Amino acid sequence: MSVNYKVVAKRNPSNREADPKYYASANAKGKRNQRFIAKQIAERSSLNEMDILSVIEGFLQIVPECLADGYSVGLGDFGSFSITAKSEPADTAEEFNASLIEGVKPNFRPGKLFKKELGQLEYKKISE
Repeated sequence: MSVNYKVVAKRNPSNREADPKYYASANAKGKRNQRFIAKQIAERSSLNEMDILSVIEGFLQIVPECLADGYSVGLGDFGSFSITAKSEPADTAEEFNASLIEGVKPNFRPGKLFKKELGQLEYKKISE
């Protein structure tokens, strides 16, 4: 497993006059869809691709419902999902009301095994 990266120059936002510094920027090789994931899982298990697709569809329905009901969703070594609210500020707690809430942002916190797998990556520099 290798991650493609390229080197990009970034300026310091607090000092636009300073020389840029160079950082790695991960580049995706493309996208993998649900069908690809289901096929890969089916090849490694006793379930067929359609069963896996059904589970993924169920997952995509249930997790947002749980988050909307105010729960975080823990999936063991895979990780957990939660939401955070984005809002406009109010001068006092008494002045704050739900109309100031602009929406929610889903968060994913990877579990130990997930992080361990990603910690074993190799890196390959690509040209611009």
